[in-house]
Amino acid sequence: MRSKIKQLLRYLAYIIVSNAIYGIIVYNVFTWLAGYSLSFAYLGNFALIVLGLALDEYTCKEYQSEKFAADLKTAMQKSGKASKSYRIIRWHMDNFVSFKTVLYLFYIFILVASHIIAYNPALASEAFGNFIMANEYTILILIALDLLIRQFSIDRRKMRETSEKLERALAEDKD
Repeated sequence: MRSKIKQLLRYLAYIIVSNAIYGIIVYNVFTWLAGYSLSFAYLGNFALIVLGLALDEYTCKEYQSEKFAADLKTAMQKSGKASKSYRIIRWHMDNFVSFKTVLYLFYIFILVASHIIAYNPALASEAFGNFIMANEYTILILIALDLLIRQFSIDRRKMRETSEKLERALAEDKD
């Protein structure tokens, strides 16, 4: 029971730190780009969401690749022990919460905070309040992008399977 609580606290710490880092990046990029144009700020936020989703997908695929495992094994054999890189990767895997989850939690917080600030604007500075209000429904963009990416993957898999079946059927006809 104690180890489960420790693991839950590690997940929570990872989520909080990830959300804080992402939040600082989004806030700074958004306010910087909003100085030029609010449209640029929205596009910058959109780009950060896409980048976050892409990095999350890349990280999972990279950790599962045979080349990654072979490179890590080679590095460990050279040093004769578990390398620092391996320990960092192992820590990351043990405490991993997908960045997609972090994004969802961040934008849920933004949505809730926007409604609180709408009722009591004095709770936040003007710049922070404007940032929160401008990103109020960004979670809808995140959900739409996530579903679009998922559907695209499903469609590609279906077409690959269909193509393989067609190839097999055509090959049987030749025999």
